[in-house]
Amino acid sequence: MEQENLVRARSHEQKLKRRADILDAARELYLEGDGTLPSAAEVARRANLAKGTLYLYFSSKESLFLEVLRHFQKGWFENNLDIIDQEALRRPEDRDSTRVARQFVDYLVKNEKFLSLASLSQGVLESGSDDEMVVGQRRFLASMVKRTADALAELYDITPEEANKLMRSSYALVMGLWQMSRLPDRVKKLMEQNALNSLIIDFAEAAEEAVVTYWQVVAPGMKCREMMRRAKENAIVS
Repeated sequence: MEQENLVRARSHEQKLKRRADILDAARELYLEGDGTLPSAAEVARRANLAKGTLYLYFSSKESLFLEVLRHFQKGWFENNLDIIDQEALRRPEDRDSTRVARQFVDYLVKNEKFLSLASLSQGVLESGSDDEMVVGQRRFLASMVKRTADALAELYDITPEEANKLMRSSYALVMGLWQMSRLPDRVKKLMEQNALNSLIIDFAEAAEEAVVTYWQVVAPGMKCREMMRRAKENAIVS
């Protein structure tokens, strides 16, 4: 197996597989670790490749992990679209945007290593990646946010622009709370010893509360579109 991987990939299919093997190795190592980025050498060893071969597929370690981040982000957006699809199967009077908001946040709470990698995105990953990779990542995010926003706008009585803002700002809220909740053990102990517990954030609880409250304040009229249509029809008949 090792010798096979040391042979230069020739066909397009071989190159795609090798790139996928590198991404799999990077993702596995990252999930096994403590939240820090594995080295390029570690990833190459896990993929049974020479270190130099890795750089034939990714311009830098940062570019590689920006692609790993995209994998995690894709999982979150697909989760959100599944939640919207499930909500659409409910009777119009049973659809609840608050439940949707909670489920969006729940995925992030259960995948904190995704948030750890996302926190490195602008300061580390993008600054160390080539322009094409950075633009591609931003375009991917824009397209996935738009897909989710369009799906929300089909289900609830809000515009795609309002739904887009909900998604972007909700994610920013969660990221900010996650970063604030990451306290070194020493700092947390000092805060507890000095009656500063109120500044210690329970991430899961705070994230859900913040996003649900934000949805209720920014989009108080986020009612089921079908129910709104029926109400308008009844009003015309009356």
